[in-house]
Amino acid sequence: IISNMKIFDIENYTEFEKIFNNYTNDFIIINISAIWCKPCNEMKEKLLNFINSINNNESLFLRIEYDLIENDENFMKFFEFSKIPYFYIYKNKSKINEFQNSNIEFIKNEINAELLKNDDIQFKLTNDF
Repeated sequence: IISNMKIFDIENYTEFEKIFNNYTNDFIIINISAIWCKPCNEMKEKLLNFINSINNNESLFLRIEYDLIENDENFMKFFEFSKIPYFYIYKNKSKINEFQNSNIEFIKNEINAELLKNDDIQFKLTNDF
């Protein structure tokens, strides 16, 4: 049985910490965007289609809206970014990549490269988006 990546919409640091700490051995992709960010909104659907094409139930995609966290000290200490959309990729709770970009092809290439580096992760990607 092939199962897709788990997707979570994070609304506060407590929720983030719980999910992040409960999935310690997993591959975690974190996207920070904002409601008012035009590039974020333009890529949102393509990004979600891409994430849904990754067939791996040991991977997580965490969506975080900057508007919900901008006044949260804990978030601001954990994440250091100056532009959005911003992406972090973790494996075994260690950050293995981070980047700021809204070009969906660049984002796909970065995520695919990290997935390919992790031999223990079996995944299937489609290009039907």
